Amino acid sequence: MKTRKVLDKLEDSLCHFLISELCKADPTKRGSPELYKYKGLNISADPKSRAQEKTISIRIGALEAEFKIDDCEKNSGCLSPDEERLVMLWLAKNEVNYSLKTIFVKKAGEMKMAIIPFDLEHFYSN
Repeated sequence: MKTRKVLDKLEDSLCHFLISELCKADPTKRGSPELYKYKGLNISADPKSRAQEKTISIRIGALEAEFKIDDCEKNSGCLSPDEERLVMLWLAKNEVNYSLKTIFVKKAGEMKMAIIPFDLEHFYSN
């Protein structure tokens, strides 16, 4: 599946998770304008990153934080304390973590050899 499609689904999932968790204590918040900021949240990832620990960036309004995928901890940045706690809970969900890890999986068929030595052509030709 394409990386952008996976990230779009995860953005939608995180949006619904944050709204439902924040409305548990006070259900009257559900239609309030302060929750509209979650409709525009953004998740970004660099699948070509060579870093050992894979991370994603989550932007909510003007605030952005980077989270590690493996241990669901905040790497850098800042969100509100409630939002950070809820994002970490969301990242710890099995289906979310699995979806995020599929973004960073390298496909086996993508390896290409740029230069073929002329005396070894018979080894590399199909």
